[in-house]
Amino acid sequence: YPSKTGYKVTLVATKDTIVGKKPFKVFSDYKQAMDEALNQNIYTIVVTGIGDTSKEANEILAFAQSHHIAYKFIPSQAGMLNNKIDVELFQGLPVVTVHQTALVGWGRVIKRLFDVIASIFSIIILSPIYIIIALAVKLSDGGAILYKPNRLSRFDTTIKIYKFRTHNPIYNNLDPEQAFTKMGKPNLIKKYRDNGDYLPNDPRVTKIGHFLRRTSLDELPQLFNVLKGDISLVGPRALIPKELNNYPYKNLILGVKSGITGLAQTSGRREISYNERRALDLYYVQNWSFWLDIK
Repeated sequence: YPSKTGYKVTLVATKDTIVGKKPFKVFSDYKQAMDEALNQNIYTIVVTGIGDTSKEANEILAFAQSHHIAYKFIPSQAGMLNNKIDVELFQGLPVVTVHQTALVGWGRVIKRLFDVIASIFSIIILSPIYIIIALAVKLSDGGAILYKPNRLSRFDTTIKIYKFRTHNPIYNNLDPEQAFTKMGKPNLIKKYRDNGDYLPNDPRVTKIGHFLRRTSLDELPQLFNVLKGDISLVGPRALIPKELNNYPYKNLILGVKSGITGLAQTSGRREISYNERRALDLYYVQNWSFWLDIK
């Protein structure tokens, strides 16, 4: 609508049912919509949901050209629209070019050098904090200091991420369904999943664990993952295989190494939805630059 896009929709041709308030005329036949367009001051026609070589698309294009109306076509290959694309002419034919991430060649080398130097420096500076947290976790209940879950990184590689343990030892290395069932609270499974895999007062988490999570100090051991080359300082969040396997654009996100932090974390973390977080990951992959990492 005008306040959001600058366009005012006046006519829609679709065989789908549109529910709710409709501040435009709806036609089931695109030819009827074209006839009506002649009676109104139409500036632009946007076509989507049909093939670019179909009879309908060709007829609508011819109509737009003969009546000097702007014509826009949205490809039905939705996955392509999540990439960085350009349209260019090749031998007189329009060609859509889907760009790969800039994290190849020298871009990849620069990012790795930055990761190594920054992680070594950070580990040295933060070493007293590592010792204090490790002692606090160990002395609190005698359990393991580190938690090493499986996560996905570049090219669908499964890695073990290092984190300070925040769970009660009896629930460590159990997935949420197993843990909540074991504690006799299966009702929390749905609540946990519906809330974006998060509970504000998760009963699996220890007292010191709540503090570490709230301050993100439990993530500090991942600097050793960065030094090893498993992940980067900045990149898409390293996700659980089961969670990311259901995402349709998984391979796009896994075109680069996962990161300790990224656009999704600095843009709202749990305050934004799962799909919004993945959209930010996709943007990062397709628009990487060294200065974006610094920012």
